[in-house]
Amino acid sequence: MLVEASIALGAATLLALLMMKATLLAIGGNDWTTMQTLTDALLTRETAMANRVPFAEIASGTSMWPDASGGVVGAPVTIQIGKIMGGAPVTAKLIRYRVNQANTSEPDVTLAVWRLHSVVQYNVGSNQYVKSSSTLRAQ
Repeated sequence: MLVEASIALGAATLLALLMMKATLLAIGGNDWTTMQTLTDALLTRETAMANRVPFAEIASGTSMWPDASGGVVGAPVTIQIGKIMGGAPVTAKLIRYRVNQANTSEPDVTLAVWRLHSVVQYNVGSNQYVKSSSTLRAQ
């Protein structure tokens, strides 16, 4: 009887370990989905903001999108893009910059064209990912 109880206890322990592993695998996949949803929402917001901001503000020196026409991109800013269960914050790094897309070879053309870039850097586990969006604004 002691042998049968030991076998039953071992089988129950093995079953519990397998179920715990399956649960951890199921939860681990949610990290990827959660980050994709949060970063997609952030880039959608960035695109909407780039389309909505007045053109005079885009071309100003205090624009939310610093001028990177010379090849220098601003430093990333860490932002909170959401919260996971338990209230822990989810953060990512956001880089915004603008590039002048106007054709300056024609002096008679007074068209102002800016491409506004938003780049999001985020981590899922130990891997780092980058997503970006750009909006073309002309006046």
